[in-house]
Amino acid sequence: MLMSSTQQIPVFVISLARAPERRLAICQHLSDLNIEYRLTDAVDGMAMSEAEINTIVAKNSKMHPGAVGCYLSHLHIYEAMKLEKIPMALVVEDDARLNPDVTEMLSQEISFKDWDYCFLDCDDHNDEGPVFYDADSGQKFGTRFTVFALSSGPQTTHAYMITLEAAIKRLENAYPLVKAIDLYDHLPYNIRFYAIVSPKAAWVSEHSLESFTSTKCNNINELSFIALRRWPIFYQIRDFIKLKNFKRSFLIKSLQKNGKLSIDKRWKSLPSGREVLVR
Repeated sequence: MLMSSTQQIPVFVISLARAPERRLAICQHLSDLNIEYRLTDAVDGMAMSEAEINTIVAKNSKMHPGAVGCYLSHLHIYEAMKLEKIPMALVVEDDARLNPDVTEMLSQEISFKDWDYCFLDCDDHNDEGPVFYDADSGQKFGTRFTVFALSSGPQTTHAYMITLEAAIKRLENAYPLVKAIDLYDHLPYNIRFYAIVSPKAAWVSEHSLESFTSTKCNNINELSFIALRRWPIFYQIRDFIKLKNFKRSFLIKSLQKNGKLSIDKRWKSLPSGREVLVR
């Protein structure tokens, strides 16, 4: 779809052709919000041969074929941004669902530009451990959202914005594949990560409970508390039982003492869990 004159920020949708239900759902969702988008066929890693995968994955790395396909799918969008000189774009996977206020944000010029990645929703961790946000770093992102600097890159890609500069750098360091597209600690350059913390700008649908990129879950019926996962209070109660905030406040102090977190920033825990919306 072509972008209208009122929509300033392009939206790219990644969707597997062999998952028509997911594709139909995200397209209908965006159309209902009057968001125009470009549909990008995801690379199907499960259809790639072992030889094809081995030619692009680092020798000492192990990646699920689905993760390889996901990685290449996001690279295709970065290549389009580079070719067309797109200053920034919103990348959406087919399990994402957007806050209706995102429509207004996409029609505005984003004045705050000192970022590389901005997550509309994100997990509170990556493969190295918890991710924190600096409570004093808030910057307006459009008229309805505020973004905060993160301590590192969160493990999620269902709804994020990326700048042209960040896309080009990722392309320059894309091969060989070492880790999944949403892991960044191995990259040889600094990245400015930001995220919208509250109010949420995106959620995920029930489709997110099934994974094409890992072995964690192939059937949502394998998961516990499925019906409760769409309610924020479920995660709040779970965090309370696990003493998450109490434990992480001590972890923050420890990381600051060891020089792994800046001591001049007011780090806070990100909300855990991603509410699941009914599809």
